[in-house]
Amino acid sequence: MSEKTSTRRDFVKGVSMAAASGLLLGGCIPYPSGIVPLVDSASPLTPPDEVSPDAVLLGLYSPATAPDPQAAVRSVSEHLDWSWLSPGDSVFVKLACNSGNLHPAVTSPNAVRAVVAELFDRGAGRVLVGDQGGMEDVSTNSDGSRRGSTRELTERNGLHQAIVGSGAEPYYFDDQAYEEGFVQANMDLDGHHWSQPPHLARIITEVDHVIYLPRLSSHVMAGYTLGHKIAVGWLRTDSRSAMHLDFLNLHNRYVELNYHPLLRDRLRLTITLAEKVLLDLGPNEGTIADLDSWVVIASSHLANHDAVGVAVLAYVDGVMPEAPRLVRAAKDYQKGIGSDPSLRRAYEILGGIPSAIRVNLLGQGPGAALRTSLDSYDGGILNLMAG
Repeated sequence: MSEKTSTRRDFVKGVSMAAASGLLLGGCIPYPSGIVPLVDSASPLTPPDEVSPDAVLLGLYSPATAPDPQAAVRSVSEHLDWSWLSPGDSVFVKLACNSGNLHPAVTSPNAVRAVVAELFDRGAGRVLVGDQGGMEDVSTNSDGSRRGSTRELTERNGLHQAIVGSGAEPYYFDDQAYEEGFVQANMDLDGHHWSQPPHLARIITEVDHVIYLPRLSSHVMAGYTLGHKIAVGWLRTDSRSAMHLDFLNLHNRYVELNYHPLLRDRLRLTITLAEKVLLDLGPNEGTIADLDSWVVIASSHLANHDAVGVAVLAYVDGVMPEAPRLVRAAKDYQKGIGSDPSLRRAYEILGGIPSAIRVNLLGQGPGAALRTSLDSYDGGILNLMAG
């Protein structure tokens, strides 16, 4: 056994043993916290006249300005560029469904309902929604055998009901044939970190467009999980295992998947709805932070979306007290993009970290503490614009 493999297995075993012995506070036992304040008043902001392709929309909506989380997502969606969508086009909506736990451990079912409704209202034809659960719960093998079921996980966390209820088609990668359901993706990026070509879900090649629906959460191995990280779900079990075993290149590998032509040519939007935030551990359990408003982060630029999401996550994490006796996720990302291995690799692929990221504010203005935190993130790289 290689040193890398042994280290990875020992780490996972150690976390599992800690969880089993009660050392980890699970999602069902959140640290007492109250509500994290995000907004300063009920006065709605003036929507922007236009949104540039690289900009990020950051919407903060309390019940005073939106009746429910779906309305918050629909409000932000009004200001996104949907010109890529033609009548009858097929769209795959990619979830973050690592487990059967409820949001924020997975994508919010309200995000599914809102985005699918938006797609149908704008003339989309076939809309598929799905993912493959985490390796702890779901795996498939070349001999046709399998363990667990993503469908069962989504039935437990409410995502399956949201998909069906919205009129979309559920599509789970572990329900597809091991060979026919996946396609080899030969990596063509300079300096990529895949020693063997990964296998991605074939459905990518059969749709016109892809939309990502992440959640806002810490991750015990990756530090956090947002848009780039959910690409892991596209992988066949063998490729997913290979990615995790090379722990030193974990971030590089999952980031690079998003810039393979199969995805880069189809990914149109990344939209995150955070009704709550998962902290301190992740991806499945940890401290649950309640918020005074619903957070919607949306952009056609995946890296910029994640940069803004990280900044919001860093603020919420800083406000919340840390849970005792908890194995915590690494937080190097809080120091800025240069210390964030995921974003550092993404911007390297894209040609460099931008001098500024435009952030259009929607809904309600951020409170003074959140505004100060966003303004100071990574030396002030976020350019907050209202109206």
